[in-house]
Amino acid sequence: MQRRSLLLGAGAAGASALAAPAIGQQAWPRGPITMVVPFAAGGLTDRTARALQPLMQRELGVPIGVVNMTGASGAVGKQHVADQPADGNTILLQTDAIRTYPAMGQSHLTWRDFDMIGVFVIATTYLCVRPDSSIRNATDFVRELRAQDGRLSIGTAGPGTMGFVAMTAFTARERVRYNEVSFPGHAPAQTGLLRGDVGIVTTDAASGRELIIGRRIRPVFHWAAQPTQVAGFGEIPGVSPELRSMDDMLPLGGWFGPAVKRGTPQPILERLTQAYTRAAADPAAQRFLDDTGTLPGRLVRDEANAHAERETRRISWLLHDNGRSQRDPATVNLERLTS
Repeated sequence: MQRRSLLLGAGAAGASALAAPAIGQQAWPRGPITMVVPFAAGGLTDRTARALQPLMQRELGVPIGVVNMTGASGAVGKQHVADQPADGNTILLQTDAIRTYPAMGQSHLTWRDFDMIGVFVIATTYLCVRPDSSIRNATDFVRELRAQDGRLSIGTAGPGTMGFVAMTAFTARERVRYNEVSFPGHAPAQTGLLRGDVGIVTTDAASGRELIIGRRIRPVFHWAAQPTQVAGFGEIPGVSPELRSMDDMLPLGGWFGPAVKRGTPQPILERLTQAYTRAAADPAAQRFLDDTGTLPGRLVRDEANAHAERETRRISWLLHDNGRSQRDPATVNLERLTS
């Protein structure tokens, strides 16, 4: 992908000048750090962690081990981090899945339980079909949805995932229906498309990259305002300006970045922010974004925490209002987003 150089959030400006602080009489970090990935190895979340790991390890000067913990839409790994001491020695590779927990009921955890160090990656959701599909653009897609009136089968990676959220928002704004087919991840959904189990899937550029470049599946659009380029394939249109109903929600997809348990001492947060800021500015980080077809998050600390809260409130009530939630967000003290 071709895009502008990585820009850092405003909160990072002062952090880069900080010296490593002392925690009591001992400097932090003193020993190995564990980075927990709440999804299986090989996916975009895991690849994001393994891109950040050597860069942050270099900045912190201690080993960082990556551990995958799968289950319940990432809740198992997140719960593990929440159960550890708030000492900075366990880092969570936080994901957008945290925003759906209040509505989908997979966990009692919310953004309130973690301090975001930064949002490193934004992965927009792609709508993909088989190469011979008659659906060529967003207008064709809506026309087919209206014609099928709830019978058109679309595969997602499961309840609460980025494609699930994107399709909920899309159908609510366009006032259309579809038949959702849930798969246990993006790769199985793509296999289902190839087998003919479904005619359409939602995915991300990194998960579908090889199939897209190999012309085995064809992206119709991605949920963003601007088109993008996938090396080896060409331009992928944005859903806007062809359809303007979702402009206020774009880009829509997943996001990933490091976080720690809430209550971690401020000096440790500052040291982690310093390390993350430098890691995110490294040319290797930009190469990772290019290779995976993702966008830079550009959000650090307060901005990242505000993003996690805003996304949770917005998406939880979107799912609830459209009959896609398992519980009322108000029961877990989640207020509607009013602006």
